[in-house]
Amino acid sequence: MPTFRVAGRTDVYIGEAWQAALAIGCTSVVLGVVMMVWPGRSVSMSELLFGVAMLLTAAWQMVLAFRGRIRTGLKILEFGTALVSVLLAMWCMRSGDWVSLVALWVGLGWVIRGVVQATVAVWSDQLPGAGRQEIAGLLTLVAGLAVVIWPIDTLDALAVLAGVCLILLGISEIRIATRIARPESTPEHVGVQGLLRSHS
Repeated sequence: MPTFRVAGRTDVYIGEAWQAALAIGCTSVVLGVVMMVWPGRSVSMSELLFGVAMLLTAAWQMVLAFRGRIRTGLKILEFGTALVSVLLAMWCMRSGDWVSLVALWVGLGWVIRGVVQATVAVWSDQLPGAGRQEIAGLLTLVAGLAVVIWPIDTLDALAVLAGVCLILLGISEIRIATRIARPESTPEHVGVQGLLRSHS
């Protein structure tokens, strides 16, 4: 029975996951810059920006859960932590004037993401550059802990620290996007014959 597949794609991501990685990475970088340089933003707007940062974390975890060639248990773990990130995003947007609460939600989101990223890197046999992914996960964990533990009294100070972390995370995701294999655009891979392969 014929099955659809893109010839030449052997990486850990299914389909055009590189587009999602690139979009999430670029958005993270832009959001990080906005957080750092936007003067005089209101408390509610700041909380909205932090909530969006958590939603970006959830988006990347959803990409891994649905478009990653990783074990089912790891997919469930990614999906579960994505839901937690969505919950943290909602809490960020409803924290009132409590800077410490916003820092806690953002930091916890990145701690969870870092732990899960490192875990996936350790337990996924097909993940390319697993060592680099593990280090990136540990650095994300450290960034989350820094946001939680650092004595931050103002939203501006939190925005600078979170902005730097977002930019670094965004660069990491953009780098992943550039390394995800694309379908080869050669004549033998064009059209139905390039997409269909029959199993004998």
